[in-house]
Amino acid sequence: MASFTLYLSPWQVRLAKDFLPRVVKKFSKIKIEPGVITCPASYKIPVDGLSKRDWVLYLTDEQIAIVQEKFNLKTKISGINITEALIKSKAVAFM
Repeated sequence: MASFTLYLSPWQVRLAKDFLPRVVKKFSKIKIEPGVITCPASYKIPVDGLSKRDWVLYLTDEQIAIVQEKFNLKTKISGINITEALIKSKAVAFM
């Protein structure tokens, strides 16, 4: 499955800046490699196994539709689980 890009709204950029390292300066979109994300969405973040650098990028209705199509999901989602490992491996890249 090919990667895809979501354009971020201003509130999503502010949310991401709270979690991203300071070296990530200006960005307005996110590139996602869907093959490496095993749990694309969650309404609640499980407490066990998460580091301080793991978080959920909540999505707009339009973005939800795009992610559901790319992941071939039938169930409703709220966001994408972002982990430090996904960012380091560039499976998720803020651009």
